[in-house]
Parts: sequence; structure tokens; C-alpha cells
Amino acid sequence: MKLIWLDLETTGLDPQYDRILEIAVSEADLLAPFDARVIYHEVFPLHPEQVLDGFVKDMHTKNGLLEECYARYTADSEVYPMHVYGRARQVLCDLIPKAESREDTPVLAGSSIHFDHEFLKHNIPLLGARFSHRHYDVSSVKLFCESIGMPKLPRAEAHRAREDVLESIDHAKKCAAWLKG
Repeated sequence: MKLIWLDLETTGLDPQYDRILEIAVSEADLLAPFDARVIYHEVFPLHPEQVLDGFVKDMHTKNGLLEECYARYTADSEVYPMHVYGRARQVLCDLIPKAESREDTPVLAGSSIHFDHEFLKHNIPLLGARFSHRHYDVSSVKLFCESIGMPKLPRAEAHRAREDVLESIDHAKKCAAWLKG
């Protein structure tokens, strides 16, 4: 079974109204979950005058993501958002084909990955439907480990998709090592 490590950066918390700004995807096998290879990364265009929540605007201004999104914006970008995600949908659906059996259905992995899965199901439904209802949620594993004595792991707070995927893998690896300890 494939583990698909994924992170999205978005304009807010509501998949019905907010947009995806960035996506990063790595692939691993369930039996070697930390040996992930990058398979996709994209920053999506955003109209420079789009109104954003103050927290999101500050966060993504500081990390440079908004500047990248604005730079990718063209008049053609403002068509129905599904077109904006069209290239990502096509590439990722080619890289993550629909599973032939339930046992082969890929599982999404990451921190609070249910959030990302909801955004995929709403904004890129063909892709979102390819994943299991089960999640390899690093946030839950960390919470469990902390509840039985593991020191809290520091977060980098990069709020960039690539860096957040790598941090999720690192934290999952540290939790596994602590549990085996």
C-alpha cells in the first residue's frame, strides 16, 4: 500500500470558500513510511487583490508564498478555480492511479491530514476520491506519544508545503524511534 505524504497551503480553513495556494506530494510505501520521494510540487496563481484573513495574509507574506502566487497570476488564471487546479489534477491522477482493490487504495499521510483531504475532495475531487478514508495522521501520533511521556517536538512553522511534508515525516520518524526506545 502506498503512503502519499501531502501538504497544502490555503487561503483559509473552509474548503468550500478558500483556495489552495500550494501543494507538495511525496510517495512512500507503508512498510517503509519514512523513505519518501518527492513526486509533485506546485504553487497556484492568486489574484493580487484577493481579500485574505489577516493571519493568513501575514503568515504567507512572511514566508514568501503570496508573492509567488501573485507572480503566477494572469488574466487566464481567474477562470473557474477547477481550471487553475487542472494541471495538478492531471499530473497527480497520472502519478496516483485509481486503485484496483481496496487493499491498494493509497493512504494520505501528514500532519492534520484530514484538513488537506477535505480541501482535495472539494477542490480537486477526482484526486480526493482516490484516497482511503483512513489517514496516517502525524498530529494524532504526536499527541498520543506526548500523552505517554514523549517531550513535545518543536515545529518549524514554515507554512510551506514542501517543508511541512518533510517536517511531518521527520516527526513521525522521531515518534516511531521514541516508541521503540
